[in-house]
Amino acid sequence: IACLSLKSCLRSTITWRDYNYYEANAATINMEKITSCEGNAKILHRLCADDPPRIIHLILGGETFSSNSFIFEGDDLGWLSYFIGKSEYLQILDIKYLPGGEEGHAIVEGIARSKSIRYIKINNLSNDAFASIMRALGSLSQLENLAIDGNNNVDPNDWSELGTLLESGVCKLKELFLCRNNYIGNEGLDVLSNGLRGIGSSLKVLRLQNNSIGNEGLLAVVEALQNCTGLEILDLSSNDFSSAAAGLGSLSDWLQNSPMILKYLGFECCSITDEGLHALAEGAANHCEELGLDGNESITATGLS
Repeated sequence: IACLSLKSCLRSTITWRDYNYYEANAATINMEKITSCEGNAKILHRLCADDPPRIIHLILGGETFSSNSFIFEGDDLGWLSYFIGKSEYLQILDIKYLPGGEEGHAIVEGIARSKSIRYIKINNLSNDAFASIMRALGSLSQLENLAIDGNNNVDPNDWSELGTLLESGVCKLKELFLCRNNYIGNEGLDVLSNGLRGIGSSLKVLRLQNNSIGNEGLLAVVEALQNCTGLEILDLSSNDFSSAAAGLGSLSDWLQNSPMILKYLGFECCSITDEGLHALAEGAANHCEELGLDGNESITATGLS
């Protein structure tokens, strides 16, 4: 794993150049002369190297750095962008921070050019940064896993960028993680519903934990799952379903009418009541191998009977 801190680049005075500039100079460039430290030079070299040690997993931002991977201010992020786009071996990109302005634009362009990235994880992004990344992912037909996990300051309506990406059908995701995004809520799930339908049978894992989803959001999820006939794991833990008997009943009906059997259905810490459990029971009992209900203290012996 390699880790790059981009926050320190905010005060950089270097202007991002056109892609053609980097393409024309890449073959003869001295990595040490275009980076601020030896560690950064090694990262760029490993991104384009044909021989090990190659970079498979790259982290942009964050607070934990390895000894040879910190990027100091003054680096031209256009070179990082160029080598991200050209790498044949980079498979996992973990975006913990994206700078604004030309530097952010440079990184996004590199991501859009990638033919190797299959897993992207995002957190701590602003509305604008999130929207830019979602648009870039429209070029990544090879993308299989997308995780949007925690502290993203994205308003409900701005989740439409993700919905548009998924609805386009470009990315046939196998796994989608939307966890700890408090601004999704019922409204955000409604915006995303068409996108979830667009993924279709390729989707194996859907995790929607801790997103402030209630009954209306759950109903939107169930409606969106009609085409997800290959689903194996559905985790809705840490949402508030204390008044979601209708949504839970709708999920039960969907499970009973679907030819698949879930390996895991998660409703841990969801404040589910006896009424809600009864609504879910038939579909869950006959169409999932494991049901996670830990942390639902409102369920009594009556509900479990």
